[in-house]
Amino acid sequence: MNDRTGLTEDRLAAELAAGLTALADSPAPPGRTDTAWAIRRGRSRLRRRRLGVLGAVTAVALGATVLGTTLPDRGTGGPVKAATGPAGPNPVLPALGPDTGHDPLTIAAAFGWLPDGFGGASYTIGFSGAPTLFSGKAYGPPQTGPDALAMNRQTVFLAAYPADGAPTVGTDNLGQQQYRVDTRPVNGRPAYWVGRAPDDPAGPSGDYTLRWQAADGNWIELHGTYLRAADGVLDLLLRIADKVTTGPQAVRLPFKVQDIPAGFTQAGVNLHLGTEAADGYPWSAGINYRSGGNYVGLDVRPAVEPVRPSAGPGSVPAPAPTTALPGVRTIPEQCTETQGVRVCATASPDEAPLGAAEGLAGWLNRLVPLGTDRSAWTTEVTP
Repeated sequence: MNDRTGLTEDRLAAELAAGLTALADSPAPPGRTDTAWAIRRGRSRLRRRRLGVLGAVTAVALGATVLGTTLPDRGTGGPVKAATGPAGPNPVLPALGPDTGHDPLTIAAAFGWLPDGFGGASYTIGFSGAPTLFSGKAYGPPQTGPDALAMNRQTVFLAAYPADGAPTVGTDNLGQQQYRVDTRPVNGRPAYWVGRAPDDPAGPSGDYTLRWQAADGNWIELHGTYLRAADGVLDLLLRIADKVTTGPQAVRLPFKVQDIPAGFTQAGVNLHLGTEAADGYPWSAGINYRSGGNYVGLDVRPAVEPVRPSAGPGSVPAPAPTTALPGVRTIPEQCTETQGVRVCATASPDEAPLGAAEGLAGWLNRLVPLGTDRSAWTTEVTP
């Protein structure tokens, strides 16, 4: 446990931001409501303020006010160096390359196919504090069925556990007993559901978890929420599993980084593809650095207005955004637009430790955006 005795309100706000963003990218306990657009737009703002890995953070309230700030842009130009290889044909599937040691978003598994109606996917390393090698998420159509809420979207999570950290079958977070329910192999490898009874593959609250061990020894897990057995969810998840690619894979990113100051280490990276995943943008990406207790986040997305999903039955209007938490300084942010993308840099509330790095303006110059054409993105992100 962290000693929080001397934490200031600013640091508590930073931990809250990191905790809420980690929560947004992790499977949530089953429920009847979803904060939909409000939380998704909030997550967009919080992602720009992801202040690195702060350890296990208790999520205190999903309805917490989002930290925000607005500063003027400045225009700069930057070189664009194309990467080799074709971009992925599906806009919500990543373009992958071999692990050369120069891509911070090198993952152990990736979606290779998603059903019609799934309009986004995301991949994240860091932030969550979970024992997984990375976290992936596919964003599907609205929940169906007689008790469905339009704000609840079908979601499939993808994770990989190291060979020596296999997930267990015991009790869930609510204390309910789990059971191993064997199913057909996935790519020739034994697989099983984490069921609520010896012969029932559904989870205790109607979610679905499928696990198998890949050829490289890592354990792969798919977790589906807001899915219905009546819609053929078992076959659907098995089809998704069949197309999951495993082994170290470098995800092509829309930027390169250069001249990172000594003493700063990379603390997290993410890519969101498709408007469903990227809060209404075609895509978004980010990378964070830390030095001791100080954090810097760099966020990249197209310089366009986001598409807001149309409200459906049962949806909840998003509250008007606020600019600060009462009594807490806003987290510093500076942005620029170049190559058709908007780049923002944020930092811990106290900017003093960034002086050697020329402040936020200096951090903006350390990220080289590669434009909106995915064929120009690269796996050679770091020197």
